[in-house]
Amino acid sequence: AQPPEFWVAASIGPYGAFLADGSEYRGRYGLSVRELERFHRPRIEALVAAGPDVLALETVPDADEAEALLRAVEGCGVPVWLSYSIAGGRTRAGQDLAAAFGLVAAHDQVIAVGVNCCTPVDADRAVPLAASVTGKPVVVYPNSGERWDAERRGWAGGTTFDAARVGDWVSSGARLVGGCCRVGPTEIAQLAARVRGGQA
Repeated sequence: AQPPEFWVAASIGPYGAFLADGSEYRGRYGLSVRELERFHRPRIEALVAAGPDVLALETVPDADEAEALLRAVEGCGVPVWLSYSIAGGRTRAGQDLAAAFGLVAAHDQVIAVGVNCCTPVDADRAVPLAASVTGKPVVVYPNSGERWDAERRGWAGGTTFDAARVGDWVSSGARLVGGCCRVGPTEIAQLAARVRGGQA
């Protein structure tokens, strides 16, 4: 079937965002996979009832939470993408990224896997890894490159986001590209222009 020209994605964020204590940047909430599944299931059911084209299981800092989310969406009838929040070559919880990507192997419902809410440099390394581990299309939408300081509750450092990176992402397997925190309309327009202009 031909995919729609535009998709409406319903976002399922991490449990840590609900806590509002910065733990979405660490994972490891002290809950079991089953408890995380119970937390996510009613949110997923409410969003599925709204009729989205896809569920974005995004900004997931922890492979255990990814496992819970994959269990909770099973049989819901809506395709999903799974994207991790990472630091370096690991999940934010410190788990091996290749193993975390590998969780989607048995899930046909997962149409793409990748990263978001990370630095552009981390995204550069993660895209080919996600493609090689899973054989699935990759989703990538990093932050501006600035760093969130949870203690001061503000952004620090300079931007390193550059739309020119999209060419490498696409050649490495990315099919869904964009930006996350502090990537604004100007940068998204530059990404779109490069993709539409064949520079990706």
